[in-house]
Amino acid sequence: MKNNTSGTWDITRRPLTYNMNELASVAGYPGDQFLTAPFDRASDYLKSLAREHLIHLQTQRNLADDAEIARHRLSIPFCDDMRPSNMLIDLETLQITTILDFEFTNAMPAKFTYDPPWWLLLSGPEVWLKCCVMDEFLALYKPRIEQFLRALEKVESEKVLEVEQPVGLSLSARIRDLWRTGRFWFDYAARKSFDVDVIYWAALHKDSAGIEMLDDKVRTEMEPFTKIKMEQLKAYKEECTARFSSNN
Repeated sequence: MKNNTSGTWDITRRPLTYNMNELASVAGYPGDQFLTAPFDRASDYLKSLAREHLIHLQTQRNLADDAEIARHRLSIPFCDDMRPSNMLIDLETLQITTILDFEFTNAMPAKFTYDPPWWLLLSGPEVWLKCCVMDEFLALYKPRIEQFLRALEKVESEKVLEVEQPVGLSLSARIRDLWRTGRFWFDYAARKSFDVDVIYWAALHKDSAGIEMLDDKVRTEMEPFTKIKMEQLKAYKEECTARFSSNN
């Protein structure tokens, strides 16, 4: 985004998100495969995320660790690195005084700002779901989301007395709805290339639901593609074992 002489902001390039930075620096994602133009609508951005997930799956050899591949079924200013470790507070008043690390802030679909905060347990849901089942995560997260929403509702009720409020659902009501319906999980998985699989199997998978939504072309490609990914994973593990042995 750039500021022009009229005092407004223009969006001239595609987003650079934290997730894109991780893909390029950690996963070897081909940089020339990132789209370069800005998006005209939220649906275009979500389609680009689906495209990123599939290219990531194709290029990282050890990404699929079994033959059940989730991301073929999972088809804002907004900062996707907003969390307590990027905030400074006044120790006496507990008020936030500074927000840090805005380098990945972009114009994103507005609905992302209505998602429940992923950082309420400090680590993201995917960290917890890799070491415990969903029920255990929910037992920890639900009290925190309720505490957060009560505090937000208190602030909203105070603001009603100060200024005229816009028509529509309040932020707290929108967050409750996204948490209640499970839409939060879809939005979160869409933005987390390395964690799509664990979130899909823990929160989004319903028996065989999703397979019937794939078109004939994708269904035909699934079996040979899965075979390729399993061969890549085997070769990757053999290389790791060989390197470990040679270093010892």
